Amino acid sequence: MAKNHFNTPFDDGTKAKLEIFRNYLKEWLPVFISNYEKTHWDNIFIYDFFAGEGKDVNGTLGSSLIILDVLNEFSDLVSTTRVKINVIYNEKDEKTFNILSNHINEFNYNKEKVAIKLFNLSFQDFFKEIYPKMIKNSKLPRLMILDQFGIKEITTEIFKKLISFERTDFIFFISSSFVRRFNELPEFKSYLSITKENFEDTKPFHSHKVVFEYYKSMVDTNYMLAPFSIKKGINIYGLIFGSNHTLGIEKFLKVGWKINPHTGDANYNIDEEKIIEGQPSLFEEDNTIKKLGLLDSEIRSQILSDKETSLYKVYLKTLEFGCLPKHCNEVLRKLEKENKILPVKTKTEKIHNLAPPKDFKITIK
Repeated sequence: MAKNHFNTPFDDGTKAKLEIFRNYLKEWLPVFISNYEKTHWDNIFIYDFFAGEGKDVNGTLGSSLIILDVLNEFSDLVSTTRVKINVIYNEKDEKTFNILSNHINEFNYNKEKVAIKLFNLSFQDFFKEIYPKMIKNSKLPRLMILDQFGIKEITTEIFKKLISFERTDFIFFISSSFVRRFNELPEFKSYLSITKENFEDTKPFHSHKVVFEYYKSMVDTNYMLAPFSIKKGINIYGLIFGSNHTLGIEKFLKVGWKINPHTGDANYNIDEEKIIEGQPSLFEEDNTIKKLGLLDSEIRSQILSDKETSLYKVYLKTLEFGCLPKHCNEVLRKLEKENKILPVKTKTEKIHNLAPPKDFKITIK
């Protein structure tokens, strides 16, 4: 976060972003510190690369102190786990760094179980310093929060390094409206190669979707990404989440759908659904949530036209579409009632447990 964000109360957009950080951390943490006997790591790492002061003028916690607050919420697990929990903070501005240090020192957390390191470097210098160490231990569980101010830090080169780790999930923030407005400037092109043409035929409130597709186009592995758009005033910002595991993407999507039960990917009406809770329209097309309607078409095509019989692959398609297993199950139930497929045993979470050879078969009639 930019340092001046802390001199005033956090706005609704910032609060939405912090809610996502908090809720995803609450989903992520137990996975890696529970059932230690079944794990293959002795350490986990949580990074806040742009740590800020820790809280705003009203005392609302920022991402850096949210990390410690969530660790306190899981105090029983933290106190009993044999996994070492490492929290790494970086803040470039010296004044902000000193305020952050004081806030952390004043915060009550389990100092025996949680090891904290603070750095006062530019993001680029900090990343260059820690990247070789991360490469040597690429399989250690990591969660990275990269709350950059603007667009210039998460370059193509940095992004490709982020998706190279085996057990690393990340959430990074980007000013998507800024990308839309200034992508033709020479100084902008030195960071991202997205162009004006990428935004043609899209509306401003879809800016983050365009930026997300740009980053997604750089992934040539099984690494999975998901977006979340955030409206702040007239501008659109957004988060991009990345995980090398379907459980990570499931948990992030779960957080998003709790915030927006219509589309799961924005804190505003991103697809202009006309449906109003408790006020259905006389016209059926106005009562259809566009994203779930499109998912229905995608799954039907995958099964009935492409003859896909792997339930696991159908769930993967659902996650890639930004929807949850339960949404896929609704389509499957419809197909069963329409007598197009035989009843199939479904899952509502943890689809990685269906990975071959444990897959369930879909039988098309």
